[in-house]
Amino acid sequence: MTNPVLEVKGLHQYFEKGTPNENHALKGIDLTLEQGEFVGIIGGNGAGKSTLLNSVAGSLPVTYGQVKIGGKDVTYQSVEARAKLISRVFQDPKQGSAPLLTVEENLSLALKRGSWRNFWRSGVKRNERKMFKERLASLNLGLEDRLGAEIGLLSGGQRQAITLLMATLNQPELLLLDEHTAALDPQTSATVMALTAQIVAEQHLTALMITHNMADALKYGNRLIMLDHGQIVVDVRGEEKQNLTVPDLLELFKERSGAAMTDDAVLLS
Repeated sequence: MTNPVLEVKGLHQYFEKGTPNENHALKGIDLTLEQGEFVGIIGGNGAGKSTLLNSVAGSLPVTYGQVKIGGKDVTYQSVEARAKLISRVFQDPKQGSAPLLTVEENLSLALKRGSWRNFWRSGVKRNERKMFKERLASLNLGLEDRLGAEIGLLSGGQRQAITLLMATLNQPELLLLDEHTAALDPQTSATVMALTAQIVAEQHLTALMITHNMADALKYGNRLIMLDHGQIVVDVRGEEKQNLTVPDLLELFKERSGAAMTDDAVLLS
């Protein structure tokens, strides 16, 4: 039997522990993701979404608990040590790429992620360029003709689409999507979300996606988790998730958490 892709056990995160400002941000999170699960995480401000993602990514040291990826204990590993296992797409399209490098140079860097030997020795190889063109063409954004363009000159949506491609070139064990469409206009956001679903399905990736958008959380992925005050209060998947509407989800949240959702950023999304 294969190991789950992600196992989070008894995860507690504190900020300013032992001070009057102590914040118990995550309260014993248990979460397991199997291969091919595409999980949306939703919740109000301060629910613990980013804290959970940062704990899994390694950018936030774990207070108590354990994080395993592919059966390997990575609880105390750095972000760099997890680079072969995890890819992450951030909210800011500028954060995932080098603006003064060309599209193909950025893709070449992404291809070498986690392997720093002979990093720039041979530049972009011909067979790599052919593969980059094919992968960019699959996005249907005309970017296969922009390989030589500085990535900083592209629009936010184009750049985020390329960042998504960069994050999945090496088929990571786990793909982390950190509100990756929140900075885009609604039309571009919809395009990038559709591309995300396409890439995750084609590569049978395991993905964890933070979103404020309940409609997106219901439309995309095969599992949905809602956090409230550092705890998982809703966890639905498969047919149960497919049949839910936004009002259903709000009612379920109220039933499980004991209080109505009040975060405007979620309610107005």
